[in-house]
Amino acid sequence: MRIARTLVLASGVLLTGCGGEGVKPSPECPPVRLSGGVYATFQVAEDRFHAWITDPAAIEQAIALWEGQSTATFPAGRLVCAAVSWNCPWSWHIDPNELRFVETAVELCDGRPSLVEASCPNFGGGTYCPWAAQLVELRDCRSDTSCPALPR
Repeated sequence: MRIARTLVLASGVLLTGCGGEGVKPSPECPPVRLSGGVYATFQVAEDRFHAWITDPAAIEQAIALWEGQSTATFPAGRLVCAAVSWNCPWSWHIDPNELRFVETAVELCDGRPSLVEASCPNFGGGTYCPWAAQLVELRDCRSDTSCPALPR
């Protein structure tokens, strides 16, 4: 298992070094290619998670938040208990078509990504809305699959 993990990590580093391979969710995850949306990274306490945002209105919300022009400061959306490459290493994600940025939400869907991981099928009534989430990186993949980081 350790050898396989090392090979995966080594190939990820090699692919990243080749350029044009997209984004790398975290050091232990392989790079992914995305197109047609924005890729957001959120920090919640010591945990990080990633969201792929494809709804045009939500993309505009994400950009406004990134530029400091929004009071809707945290994501909320339908929780899907299935792994996707762009939210590695977690085995869940927020539905890219249903993510929105909000100012308030019920406490039921609040929590750290590690709490979602531990109880995904029963978490938040099927919604995830981490109140303490901070948008720490936003990448624009709408016209460039290398997903360049948006400046603040």
